[in-house]
Amino acid sequence: MDPDGLWAAVRWELSQTFKQLQDFLYGQFATSRRTILIIDEAQNLESEALEHLRMLSNINADKYQILQLILVGQPQLRDLLLDPKLHQFAQRISSDFHLKPLEEDDVVKYIDFRLSAVGSRAPLFSQRACSEIAAASGGIPRMINILCDTALVYGFASGQRTISQDLVREVIADKQQFSIFPVQGRLQSC
Repeated sequence: MDPDGLWAAVRWELSQTFKQLQDFLYGQFATSRRTILIIDEAQNLESEALEHLRMLSNINADKYQILQLILVGQPQLRDLLLDPKLHQFAQRISSDFHLKPLEEDDVVKYIDFRLSAVGSRAPLFSQRACSEIAAASGGIPRMINILCDTALVYGFASGQRTISQDLVREVIADKQQFSIFPVQGRLQSC
């Protein structure tokens, strides 16, 4: 098939897919159902993909938006949406929220909550271990999770019932030396 024919086929297929989506959305709206599209890790979207999402947001029924978009992402998403090329898309954002990193006290509560959610009856991390994790993670939940998971593996391997500050420091040192993980650690104060 020649390149022009290939592109024509791709455009036709996209128009058919768009028509199916549009029919689905109108059908949902007709039965008083809301349609929400949630995109996680949205900071990884290209500008072109965000422009396509903007076009999807044009599907309306009278004055009603029949497709709600929720973009969830890391702080880079905010930077991406500030790009002048995405000005029209950013204008359509009706509400946005930026979570700040957790404070040290909240890191402790977060760790305890996550452990209790999986059945732990007692704290597994010492207060000092939690402080180290708070500092090294910068209060970012995903980073807290990675440090805690690794510390639990190290603790299990060494037979420890409680994760100590020293063990967390060992995890941080290993992450800094052998990993691409951007821990902030306070190893110089050890």
